[in-house]
Amino acid sequence: MKSNWRNKMKRIHLKMALIFMSALLAATSCNKKTDHAVHDQYTCPMHPTIVQDKPGTCPICGMDLVKKGLPGQEVKITPELNNLLKPTNAMVTSSIRTIMPIEKVRDLNIKANGIITYDTRRSISIPIRFGGRIEKLSIKYNLQPVKRGQELLKIYSPELLTAQRDLLYLITSDKENTELINGAKQKLRLLGISDSQITGLISTGKESYSFPVYSPVNGYVVEEAAIAALEPTEKSAVSSSMEGGMDGRTRSTIPSPGSQISNELVTREGMYVNEGQAIFKVVNTDQVWAEFDVYQRDAASINVNDPVTLVSDNTSEKIEAKVNFIQPFFESGESFVKVRCYLSNAGDKLHIGQLLTAFFKSSSGNSLWIPLSARLDLGSAEIAFTKRRGVFRPKAVVTGQQSGDWIEIVSGLESTDSVAYNAQFMVDSESFIKVRN
Repeated sequence: MKSNWRNKMKRIHLKMALIFMSALLAATSCNKKTDHAVHDQYTCPMHPTIVQDKPGTCPICGMDLVKKGLPGQEVKITPELNNLLKPTNAMVTSSIRTIMPIEKVRDLNIKANGIITYDTRRSISIPIRFGGRIEKLSIKYNLQPVKRGQELLKIYSPELLTAQRDLLYLITSDKENTELINGAKQKLRLLGISDSQITGLISTGKESYSFPVYSPVNGYVVEEAAIAALEPTEKSAVSSSMEGGMDGRTRSTIPSPGSQISNELVTREGMYVNEGQAIFKVVNTDQVWAEFDVYQRDAASINVNDPVTLVSDNTSEKIEAKVNFIQPFFESGESFVKVRCYLSNAGDKLHIGQLLTAFFKSSSGNSLWIPLSARLDLGSAEIAFTKRRGVFRPKAVVTGQQSGDWIEIVSGLESTDSVAYNAQFMVDSESFIKVRN
């Protein structure tokens, strides 16, 4: 009985021992698996497929392997790492020269490019005062130079012939009737006959079948039909106009630099013309215009009668002049202000279409200025890099006038701001910039 009880107890103890050993073996196996799972691993930053269980170098690029973080492990963000984690186009960490905006009054030397063009006030259209047929054409081509009093063409006019005969009839048949004689003379004057021609008519007693038309000024002859043949867009772009003057002669469009005027004349001998029809115009170049395109920001500093120095692109000769006119409106499609100077052109030293550079002298108000190199023009915006706590950040600015290597700051900076002296050094492309509002 006792022997059976003892055997039974031994079997129980043996089973308990086996259960304990099994549990111990299972725990040991689990610990091994856990140790294997949390084992440190190293990888290449450039080639993540390279993974090793110990430090070393990448077999592809040779970079040092870095330790991989464990899943769920929190990364501690230090101030240095925080700066590196910011967007690359939001700030720059660098040590370069800085400067503070300077508040002062500066002398302005505004530069503008321009061109010599016609003085439209000296473009005189010559209308025909009597209808008739062209008997002789003295002008052979467009832009032919003429002198004052030079004959342009001769016209046969039945109306003019009748008026001459009326005067001669009154003189021969009724000399005492001065009122009618003076009326006949006045009619001839209104038809464009000069007093000297009337005197010659009376002295010879013979009427003329054709009368000449003379140039009233020195200059160059341009045919009206040649200007009319220009394309509408070109005509509007290369010509300007001036209404009739007090002398009764009309002033109209003239060809400007760049216009393609044909040398061949449309007018021919034997053609008929109507009363009041303008065939030619004479452009006088004894006085010309120098027109310049000035930026809007600079135009506010330029006033009428301000001195200006003009330099020809062909020669180093300087011309001292003054501002005579500032156009009060913008041309279609342009964002420049046109500034005009009236120039004497005795001897035709200045040629139409000649390029000039103008230097306008003025002074600014009391404002902030920074070096031109400290401003970066992105096309759609302008920025400057301000430095705070050792870090440069792009800041949008509004600029004004320019004086040499300095530019005016209208808004965006304070006199206490520290600005990078060379904004171009801060970036290598415009796409880098991201301005924070």
